[in-house]
Amino acid sequence: MEHRAPALRLQAEQAPEGFRRETDAAGGTPGLPSVLVVGSVASGRARQLALDWAIPVGLACFGLVDIATHRHSEDFPGAPAVHVVFLLAACVAFGVRRHLPILGPTTAIAIATGWASVWPEDSQASLEAFLVLVSSAYAIGAGNRGTRLKWATGALIGYFAVSQLVLMATGGWAGDLAPIIIWMSAAWGIALVIRSRGDEAQRARRLAAQLEVSQEQRTAQAVEQERSRIARELHDVVAHGLSVVVVQAAAERRALAHGTADHASTDAVLESVERVGREALVDLRRLLGLLRQVDEPPSLAPQPSLAQLDALVAPVQEAGIDVAVRVDGAAAVLPAGVDLTAYRIVQESLTNVLKHAGARRVDIEIRHRPGRLEIDVVDDGAVAGREPVVPGAGHGLLGMRERVSVFGGTVTTGRCPDGGWAVRARLPLGSQMLESA
Repeated sequence: MEHRAPALRLQAEQAPEGFRRETDAAGGTPGLPSVLVVGSVASGRARQLALDWAIPVGLACFGLVDIATHRHSEDFPGAPAVHVVFLLAACVAFGVRRHLPILGPTTAIAIATGWASVWPEDSQASLEAFLVLVSSAYAIGAGNRGTRLKWATGALIGYFAVSQLVLMATGGWAGDLAPIIIWMSAAWGIALVIRSRGDEAQRARRLAAQLEVSQEQRTAQAVEQERSRIARELHDVVAHGLSVVVVQAAAERRALAHGTADHASTDAVLESVERVGREALVDLRRLLGLLRQVDEPPSLAPQPSLAQLDALVAPVQEAGIDVAVRVDGAAAVLPAGVDLTAYRIVQESLTNVLKHAGARRVDIEIRHRPGRLEIDVVDDGAVAGREPVVPGAGHGLLGMRERVSVFGGTVTTGRCPDGGWAVRARLPLGSQMLESA
């Protein structure tokens, strides 16, 4: 599974489908992430099942003990088996309220009402029947929304009306049902309030999460825009400063060549070059400081270069790989950026050899040619798991490609005809580098 900025979240209802998709993609064998998701969903369902049936099971146990320990002729008139059947049926109907949010509670109310009719008119029904009636009214308010809540509430009101009519038809007093109606109505109203508060809290959490994501996106966009602006400003500063320096230096060199320059004019030109260079350097440092990560400490060590190639190769040799370094041509003074890029190319190539190749020998050849620097890193390792430098091939190789492209150079990677892997980079120098840029 791919992880993202945020994480992937599977809802409990989606987990079985996601599990099937990942199982099918893997050839019928579920991966570890799928097993963990299904295990978590199974645990959540078991916990939800326990919560759904905690009240019905507790009420059933309490009622069974109550029936077994009281006088059947007075407190529980009739055969004990009749009361047990009513009790268990009502508890089962109430227990399925989550899956049948209307039918479950209304059936429990009907069963509890039938159970209460077993008692004579002048006696009070059992506490268990009362608890089933009140709990079912609460379940109607808590477990239904929208149109379904309207239908369930209509059924509850219809129950009150029918009960009142039946009571009056049998000669009862209209106020006899007032207490149970008040209790059931109060339970229904409390359920609505609690559910409404819960919905509001859920909406608030969802809105807060959306605002947080939106804020992060706006922040990231603002940072990206600011970095783009800084990059453009950096280009303008460097291009302007270097253009002035190059033009003035070239003009003074021609004046010196033709003998038309004197000490005062040369001093003025050099002073201008120095001033412009210092100003550009100050702006450059300021802009690079803005691009630096907040938590990234400034580096005080000098930038690495090809002069430190022996130190770079030493750990690879200590790892048991035979590394041969060959430098061809007269070593010229390289621009600092090119020197650093060449060092990073060799460094990344050796890192890939250690990570992927299983090679026994690496040949590093650096050739100084007029107008360019050539770097070849060839090993005799396996080619499996290593790909050419293309976008998306990896941060190391892609970073190598981007470093070289800054100077107008090229880098290629691929298999050697006789086995092994080769990294070949070409970096232009001098006027060729300026023309490439």
